[in-house]
Amino acid sequence: MLYVFGKTFTAVFLLASLFIPVFSVAGQRKLAKSPKAETLEIAPVEVVQVLDSPVNVSEAVLSNTDKGYVLKCSITNNLGTAINGLDYLLLVIDANNSSEAGISDTEKFKLKGYDTHTLVSKTHFALKLTQGYRLFLITHRVFDGESIWEVPKAVKALQAFASGDYSVTPRATRITNLVDTPISGKRIF
Repeated sequence: MLYVFGKTFTAVFLLASLFIPVFSVAGQRKLAKSPKAETLEIAPVEVVQVLDSPVNVSEAVLSNTDKGYVLKCSITNNLGTAINGLDYLLLVIDANNSSEAGISDTEKFKLKGYDTHTLVSKTHFALKLTQGYRLFLITHRVFDGESIWEVPKAVKALQAFASGDYSVTPRATRITNLVDTPISGKRIF
C-alpha cells in the first residue's frame, strides 16, 4: 500500500512539474511586456511643511496642460492680515533617484486673513514626467504688507527631505518688509 501511494505521489509530482514551467514562462511574458513610459497627466507633489510659516500648502499637484505643467495647490493663511504672495522651490527627482530639475518661482496673489485659496500657477513648466518621478515643494518666502517670512537654507532642507532625512526641520524667520511697507516721514531707530 505504501508502494501505491508512492506511485500516486510520483504521478502527481510529474504532472505538477509539467505545469510549473508553463506558469512561470507565462508570468515572465507578462512582466516583459511593460507599457512604454507615458507622460503623467497629474503628478502629486510632496509638500515640506515649514514651522513658523504663516501659510500651509496642501493638496499640491502638477497638472499637464497644452503649454506644460502648472502647479495646483491649496494655500491657507494662518494670519489675521492679508498675504500678498510667496516664493517656492520645486525639486524633481527622476526614476533613478537623481535630481532632474530644481525650479524656483514666485506667485503673486491676495489672500485674506484666515482664508484658504486654490492656487493655479501662471508659470508653465516644460517637464517630461513619467511614472516613478517624485516631486517636492517648499515655500521659500511668504510676503505680506509688513513682513517677509523666509526659510534659511531652504534648498538644503528640500534636498534632505527628498533623500528621506526628516531630521532637518525648516523654520521660517520673520523680517520687516521694507520694500512693500509704506515709509512714513518719521522713523525711530
